[in-house]
Amino acid sequence: MGIQRSGSGEKSFGEILGLRDEIGKIQAAIADFETGKRLNVAIIAGPLGGKTTLSGEIEKINLNRATKITFSEIVRDKKEISLPEDSKRVVIFDNCHFLYMRKPGGFDIFYEFLDLISSQERIFVTTWNLYTWKYLNEAFGLGRYFPVQIFIPAFNKEDLRLFILKRYGKNEIIFASDKQSKEEPLLYIIKYPFELASIGKKIFIPVPKINILYLKNRLLNKKEQDIETTEDRVFEKIYMESKGNPGIARRIWELGLDYPRIQPEDIVQFSFNIELEYEEAFVLSLILSYQGLKKTEISDMIGSTLRVDEIIFRLLNQELIFKEEDGSFRVRPEALHSVVAYTDKRRLVW
Repeated sequence: MGIQRSGSGEKSFGEILGLRDEIGKIQAAIADFETGKRLNVAIIAGPLGGKTTLSGEIEKINLNRATKITFSEIVRDKKEISLPEDSKRVVIFDNCHFLYMRKPGGFDIFYEFLDLISSQERIFVTTWNLYTWKYLNEAFGLGRYFPVQIFIPAFNKEDLRLFILKRYGKNEIIFASDKQSKEEPLLYIIKYPFELASIGKKIFIPVPKINILYLKNRLLNKKEQDIETTEDRVFEKIYMESKGNPGIARRIWELGLDYPRIQPEDIVQFSFNIELEYEEAFVLSLILSYQGLKKTEISDMIGSTLRVDEIIFRLLNQELIFKEEDGSFRVRPEALHSVVAYTDKRRLVW
């Protein structure tokens, strides 16, 4: 059926680093509902941005009064959006970008969903892919149904560090250069990634960086362990490449980690020279907007099974997408920023 129903919490970022304000706004909307004011909530983020995890935290906080339904593929039957008889007053719908099919006649389920949330005496907390949200809001005024809109912000560098390292024990990870040198040079060069939307690709600009902490601590005669370390440089590079997206940051970390060791030179900076025909670019934009699509779903939207095989081959060959175990195709995390810049340049995403 492509949906999962649950009544308990799931794994989360722990305290949902950097999202305390967003949790507060959602909880305020739920509290207002208990006093008679219904303000449905939309949680909005790009792929790997943390919206499912945030909805899981909301479910955990409201454990005894929330019902959660997760969509894992395009919904084709309105029965799949029907609420169980034991549904609580707070209903969480995760992955609502699966509620429509981008083709003529592909919006019936979406209309049924809007009717559902308008007619029920419940508050609905929903999650949406950013690019689907922009499209549906422009085409159908979706935002009118969700007065509380939570756009998940990018993580800052320190939150990314905590998010990645929380899976490991103290001193479990060896930042290789720390064993050889307890401090970084006063001046070093970093390659700053810069997306050129006009040509749909990324370039790297060498930028000299002064080790401010080194200079300040030397001038103040601070202790050696207070000086900027290799760990700082590792996470600086991860932060710049991921732009604060936790899913991308974790992928970059995993690619650079030679467990249990990692060093700044292991953090790869990616650049993709995307060259696609219009239909291929359109399919790429669909995969971006849905976050994951199976071949049959793509075929239904472009109307050609044979052409889909060719398009998928091209996208796989350029290392822009990968195939999940469930058969769905997704944008590769390390290619995500390049794909967004390219599809935006082609005016295929809102």
